[in-house]
Amino acid sequence: MELRHLRYFVAVAEELHFSRAAERLHISPPSLTEQIRDLEQELGAALFVRTKRSVTLTDAGTRFLEEARSTLRQAAHAANVAKLAGRGELGRIEIGYASTAACSGLVTAAVAEFRRTHRLVSLSLSAMQAAQQLDQLTEGHLDIGFLRSPARYPPGIKAVVIGRQAIVIALPSDHKLAKHETVSAAMLAEEQFLAPTFETQVGLYQLTADVGQQGNFVARIIGRIPDLFTTVTHVAAGVGIAVVPQSTSCIQIPGVVYKPLSRQTKPVELAAAFRRDERSPAVKAFIQQLRSQAANLARAN
Repeated sequence: MELRHLRYFVAVAEELHFSRAAERLHISPPSLTEQIRDLEQELGAALFVRTKRSVTLTDAGTRFLEEARSTLRQAAHAANVAKLAGRGELGRIEIGYASTAACSGLVTAAVAEFRRTHRLVSLSLSAMQAAQQLDQLTEGHLDIGFLRSPARYPPGIKAVVIGRQAIVIALPSDHKLAKHETVSAAMLAEEQFLAPTFETQVGLYQLTADVGQQGNFVARIIGRIPDLFTTVTHVAAGVGIAVVPQSTSCIQIPGVVYKPLSRQTKPVELAAAFRRDERSPAVKAFIQQLRSQAANLARAN
């Protein structure tokens, strides 16, 4: 039994006239009659009562009609799902993001734009450190990662830069430098810095090292801070100071102020990372959007 047999049967059942059904199906009446006869033979049941003046459904035909319509609807749905998925309009995308990217607004803007054009694609967002994102991308558990650009990416992982921002110094509000409009790197030589020491080439550690290099000192980094919010909380408590991307100033808690450097170091690059050999049409559609965003950024600079 093929889907065409079901379509032929439904047409005859709805028209209750072989010639009209044949015209609707764009086939000849004898061919339609033969197809229905073959179907009845395969089912081992008569579907129609035929006389010279009328065609009516048998009890078996009435019951089969409901199932045939349901099967045709499901087949049409399956075909539509395949078409949508093939065009990247249906699927699921796993997205990871670092807190820096979240504070910048780039993640929410990119996701919102993609949702507007791909409403049937499910997007799942998870906050995670940059190093973890790269591992998850490599292992295939993550599709897109929003993170600070590392010195290098793992084999098989590629990225586009979608944003750049200056760095600022997070200080306790009662710090001696808190009243300055700006601070120089040299002013920070005696300070204790907060940064996640386990992300030496991906996270705040490298930003802190760059500031030390500018001020001709080796930054004294203390603590193992897991994220920006915790970092800022520790700063507010007077544990130390922190070098953070400018977008971190969105974290406004009592006891902390943000001061720009009088001479900026290299800006923080925010990137969207993905697999080079990505095959999912939905993920590839998102990557294409991110590439357009990166191209706009390049033109603006």
